[in-house]
Amino acid sequence: MTPHKTKLQQLSISAIEQSAEIQAWLSQFNTGQQATAKTLLSHIKFVSRDEFASWLRQAIGQLPPQQVHALYSVRKLESEQTNFFDDSGNPISRPGDSLGSEDLVYSLISNCVRASNGKLLDHPSLSILKSQKIRSYVLLDDSIGSGDRVSGFINAMLKSPTFLSWWSFGWIKFHVVSFARPREAETKIIAKIRGSDHGKRHFRKSEKVDFTSEIVYETDWYQARWGEQYRLVIDLCRHQTKIPTKWRLGYGAVAANIVFYHSVPNNLPGVLWYSKEDKWQGLMPGRAVPDWLLAFLDQDRREVVRGNTSISEEIYKLLALVKRGIRSPNSVALRLGLDQRYAQNLILHAGALGLLTPHTRLTPAGLNCLMQSNKVANIPKWDHSLYIPVSWCAGRATVQPLTDDEGSAFQESTNSVVASTSTDGDVGQASLERSDAKAAAPPFSVMPQSPSMSRESHDTDGPVGSKER
Repeated sequence: MTPHKTKLQQLSISAIEQSAEIQAWLSQFNTGQQATAKTLLSHIKFVSRDEFASWLRQAIGQLPPQQVHALYSVRKLESEQTNFFDDSGNPISRPGDSLGSEDLVYSLISNCVRASNGKLLDHPSLSILKSQKIRSYVLLDDSIGSGDRVSGFINAMLKSPTFLSWWSFGWIKFHVVSFARPREAETKIIAKIRGSDHGKRHFRKSEKVDFTSEIVYETDWYQARWGEQYRLVIDLCRHQTKIPTKWRLGYGAVAANIVFYHSVPNNLPGVLWYSKEDKWQGLMPGRAVPDWLLAFLDQDRREVVRGNTSISEEIYKLLALVKRGIRSPNSVALRLGLDQRYAQNLILHAGALGLLTPHTRLTPAGLNCLMQSNKVANIPKWDHSLYIPVSWCAGRATVQPLTDDEGSAFQESTNSVVASTSTDGDVGQASLERSDAKAAAPPFSVMPQSPSMSRESHDTDGPVGSKER
């Protein structure tokens, strides 16, 4: 089977700049934080239903074909004391309400089981597991964050004495399949599962659980998920006081950046999905992707641009920088406080609007746009003056020539110091120190020296005046 190459989608610059909903969300941030908020949006990766379904079918298809596998959709149970199997040995019933990601996984499991010719079982009971001697158990989920849901689900299955005895005898092998997960979740899940992982145990629990994922990331390696400006992104999320502390970086402080069309994981930063009236309105309230956002992701970007031709402040700043000769993405990112990849996409977006040429020069339309704009581009200007260390200066903080005003002010301050010498001891002391400094002997390197004498005379007395004769 040909491996499926997953295609993740991201918000384009045009979508971020043209969407009225995104602009309303950005207005909740301070003006200086909006550029960082746009960087955060540009690094979110969206997984469509079709992409997730294709990947999940491929992952199930790679299971050992000589075995029969029991498939279960991971879900959060009501309490830690819940037994996954009821008194009859059947899995406990699902609630009637929609469970988000679990609903889609349930549907995909049903489709895969029907096409498996008996090699896959859909949430089988204990009696079926015993009669067919099932050894392989596949737990399916779209995303794993802290690992609490998976470990709680496994422990709920182990509350059955029959299932626990199979686990103790080493007859059970769990395959945890999720599209995305942090690497640290493996250790946390195994640590919370019932049983021992001691090296002398005949069946260590770490050898009875394995993991399969499309995306595996390090929780603390924020740069891989949020780009070069990750520190600004993380600080932006952490300091939003309108959002509860436990949700600012998402559940478990994971700060993930994967969003599914069918659900929004709670391990994403809270600024994206947390909503409370009169406090904060998330971009994806209720942890669901809104229809307008799906439209931006699925439709042709050029149609979106033609529908709304408003130009953001970042575009005006970019045009001002290009006019000043600053054209490389790295330089633009440095001056606008953006991620380099975002700056590159911003330049491409300006080119798509007809404001820049392929060589990053202003087009006539771009120049007219900049000249007719009343916006003041608040771009920091760099100080290119020559730096001279203080130790090199001749008794002053700088050797730059004084202007006429500065010279007269300096002369007046000098005269005032001299005039007050007789009445102010401190100032007089400073004046004496300056006089001593002027009268001090120059360094040896600048002292006048006598011409050197020929060595043929073999003068053993040294140069004249070096010692008394």
